[in-house]
Amino acid sequence: MTVTSRNVTIEARAFATPVNDPEIEEVIDLISGEVQRATTLIASHQYGELVEARVAMREAIKKGQPRHICAICGTPVHLVANMRKRFFFRHKTEDGSCPAVTRSALSEEEIRARKYHGLRESEAHKRIKQLIERSLRADPAFDTETILQEKRWNATDDPQMWRKPDVQASSSEGWFAFEAQLWTTFLDVVVSRRMFYRDVGAHVIWVLATFSEDYRRMTTDDLLFSNNSNVFVVDEETARLSEVSK
Repeated sequence: MTVTSRNVTIEARAFATPVNDPEIEEVIDLISGEVQRATTLIASHQYGELVEARVAMREAIKKGQPRHICAICGTPVHLVANMRKRFFFRHKTEDGSCPAVTRSALSEEEIRARKYHGLRESEAHKRIKQLIERSLRADPAFDTETILQEKRWNATDDPQMWRKPDVQASSSEGWFAFEAQLWTTFLDVVVSRRMFYRDVGAHVIWVLATFSEDYRRMTTDDLLFSNNSNVFVVDEETARLSEVSK
């Protein structure tokens, strides 16, 4: 484990660590029917395995099929991690009826709006979109007419459902949505986009500007371990190499 002043990076095979005094002490597994102690459940998984599981938990909640609920109030719960990458369970929603309090006064949507308003139009974000497009246009496998930035993508069966990927393109292997990840991205955003593109029969590729095995944020781990430990990075050098090698 590498510790820095701002981040903790944990090896994939190391066992996950729960917080010492979680608000939600026990959860019920809705598949097995077992009441499970939260700290024991968390500590029984390797770190990479648990990160992958937390992505699946959030997706299951979005589908209306939660895997775990709070043993006290029966509210669906999912795994979150603090700055030290110690895990605990959090209610999907809280109305004050449960003695376990796991959420701040601001919702994720409010935090996201305050923290990231305008960042998608930053110069850094524009630059990585251009690098992705350059890389795709260098590859004859992709149809150049389908390579588009910030083009609205509607679900065929529900026009009200749509996304606007950073870059989209098609090849003989299907349609692809490329999403740049430069800053912290809420897991809810990652899961929502994964589900949307899967439902429309497309692939979503998350692209980072940098990656260090020894310095990984939680949001990087969410992408890494939910994608078979694969990471895609684009920068000026990789774009140039794509153009040279086609």
